[in-house]
Amino acid sequence: MSTSRQERSYCIHGTNLRVLCSAKMATCLDSRFRMFPNGGECGEDVRFDFHAVSDPSRHVVRRPNSAGRPFYEMPRGEASYFGETDEIYLSFGEGLRASYEPCSDRVLVSTVESETKNVFVASHLILTILLVEILRRRGWYSLHAAGFSENGRAILMPGTSGSGKSTLSVAMLRAEFDYLSDDMVFLSRRSDGLTVRGLAEDVDVSDQTIRFFPELDFLLRSPKMDGYLKRQVRPEEVYRTKVVVEAHPKVIVLPRISGNRRSILTPIDSDEALLEIVPNVLLTEARTCQSHLNVLAELVRQTACYRLDTGQDFHDIPVLLRGLLSCDQEEVCA
Repeated sequence: MSTSRQERSYCIHGTNLRVLCSAKMATCLDSRFRMFPNGGECGEDVRFDFHAVSDPSRHVVRRPNSAGRPFYEMPRGEASYFGETDEIYLSFGEGLRASYEPCSDRVLVSTVESETKNVFVASHLILTILLVEILRRRGWYSLHAAGFSENGRAILMPGTSGSGKSTLSVAMLRAEFDYLSDDMVFLSRRSDGLTVRGLAEDVDVSDQTIRFFPELDFLLRSPKMDGYLKRQVRPEEVYRTKVVVEAHPKVIVLPRISGNRRSILTPIDSDEALLEIVPNVLLTEARTCQSHLNVLAELVRQTACYRLDTGQDFHDIPVLLRGLLSCDQEEVCA
């Protein structure tokens, strides 16, 4: 295995991710974060040191010796917080280990890169979990949601995998909404209220979603990328969309697949919406968790909240949601 490593830098919401990694990992990260290049001054540095190892016996990351508390259900592995040392430890099978020490702003990752899935998990799932913790320590609080905006007003669509976020994202892209993210947004307080920033990436779509939209048929004729369960749409290459950095949250829409042809939009109260999005709070350091919860509670109080039972009327859904953005807060809640 080649020992040569490459340097990368990505500026994400005022935090500079300085990366040292293999060529294989660099290719994966460059594709994922191509919309977040570091063009100059960014902010605080967080160092990511990715080590490619030949087999599990050579991992450079060790699990802390003190008592840890699980904070995320990691498939085939562990995601634990160690309060005594304020440290996060992650593992995936035998092929991946990672740790983050906030006091030193250093992430160490050890990956058996000969197994392609490990590279994907390290650069996506593991890195996303770590990025959530890194940014919320800096006042940016995550929400597992797609985000779109118009005239600076954002619609946020929180939901777990399988709730239909990606299909709705394609429908919103087709309708030429501004694009924040299809999967993860970050909230912060400003003098004029909450603001939201996206993590703009390719939209991951299933074969079923592709079949709803004829312009995506070309994706079925090409193989999936190594390690990916879905196919990727580059929004700016397929649709006339604009990627935006920031907007003000206006509406929350909680989607679920109905199986019906027509979609139904129903107002819900802030308490119901909060219960749905509370699992976004990873239970690590207590003060940070409380701040995260406070921001989410503030979000549902300040926005109009809806349940969307999603049908297959993908041309009509964006029209319906665009109407919500055009209303005043009092009108939306009525």
